[in-house]
This record gives sequence, structure tokens and C-alpha cells, in this order.
Amino acid sequence: MKTKSILLKTAVGILCAFCVVTSATTFSQASSYTAYSLGRNKTNNFTSMHEKTTSDNYISNQVTAITNTSYANFWAVNNKKSRISSKYKQGVGTGSCKLIFTSSDYDKEGTQVGMGMEDYQIHFDYAFVSGTVDFR
Repeated sequence: MKTKSILLKTAVGILCAFCVVTSATTFSQASSYTAYSLGRNKTNNFTSMHEKTTSDNYISNQVTAITNTSYANFWAVNNKKSRISSKYKQGVGTGSCKLIFTSSDYDKEGTQVGMGMEDYQIHFDYAFVSGTVDFR
């Protein structure tokens, strides 16, 4: 009886752990980006497009590292790389920021969205930024 109870508890524990890991990866659209180039003279760079899994009217971004500059501008884009949110100034330590859509029809599940970025200031050297963006 004791062995059966231990096996049952172990099986239930493994099942619970599997459910937690599966639900976290299934419902999260968070993607990390590493050393994305912020071109000279505020040249734009973009993430790839992602399908929204929620009806939220924003995506969220957090900068984890930045080199050769202190801040970058970030904004949400549609599949034509047209801006669909305001620009938001972010750097290391500014926390997570909601890039709120200013255009309609991008708050639907299945809509393709991405993120644009540029150096906050005009520089003649390349800067690089890393972080995490949740396309929701």
C-alpha cells in the first residue's frame, strides 16, 4: 500500500509540473531579442512578425541590455512595418512598457504585429539592444 501511495503522489506531482510548464509556454508570446542593431542616424530595425494570441490593444517590451547608447525608441508595427503605436523611450532599468496601439483592428487574436526600434539620439556609431517583447 505504501509503495502505491508514493507512486500515485509522484505521478500526480509530475502531471502538475507538466501542466504548469505547458500552460506557461502555450499562452506566452514573449520573445527575446539579442544585440539588435540600432543603426546610425536613427535608422530603423524591426523584429519579425508574430501572431497575437489575445485581444489586448498593446504589446509589451523590456530592455535588458544596451550598448553605445543609453536609450532606444520602440513602437508596434503591422505586417507592412507601418507604425501602429506611439514611440516609447526605453533603456535598461526603465522596466516593462506597454506599446499601446493607436490604430484600430490590431487588438484581435490572429493579427500579425511586430516591433520597430531606433536609437533615441542621432549617433554616428552603431548601438545594440537586447530585451524581451511580449506580442500577446
